[in-house]
Amino acid sequence: MPLLDHLFAHGSIFAALLTLYLLAIMRFTSPRVWAFADYPKEITDAVEPQTSDERRLGAIIGIPFFVLMLGFPVISTLMLESTYIGPIPLIDAFLNVFGLALFGTAADLFILDWLIVGTITPDFVIIPGTEHMRDKEYKDFRVYHGKAHIKGTIGLAILSLIIAAVIVMF
Repeated sequence: MPLLDHLFAHGSIFAALLTLYLLAIMRFTSPRVWAFADYPKEITDAVEPQTSDERRLGAIIGIPFFVLMLGFPVISTLMLESTYIGPIPLIDAFLNVFGLALFGTAADLFILDWLIVGTITPDFVIIPGTEHMRDKEYKDFRVYHGKAHIKGTIGLAILSLIIAAVIVMF
């Protein structure tokens, strides 16, 4: 049971860290920076395309996110391996990395996408110029993003297997 205990403890921490980071980004920058490409086409077609400065800032604030997304599962899996006698089996490494990814994506989907953007829809998630879409298109964001998360889970599984294999090999 050390794998499950480890996964639930680290998964909860990971989900909280990701959610807090993304929520801070959402609150203190424009949705044109942090989510323009994630919004449905009906919303983004109603405004001017992202500027190069907005894309650049989005890439910069995305760096800590990607470091956390890749670094936390690696460190967590190495910590899990230290509890084993000998090397960690590939399946355990994969289950830890993929499990963490699922914790993070579930928190993003349920808390940020469905609750905050799709249900509460505060002003800071509305792209300027699309305020009139708050009651329809922004509510449809829940279904739109739910489908994207389901599709993304396949990619997360493949990436998790690659990360786990690298950890096991070294």
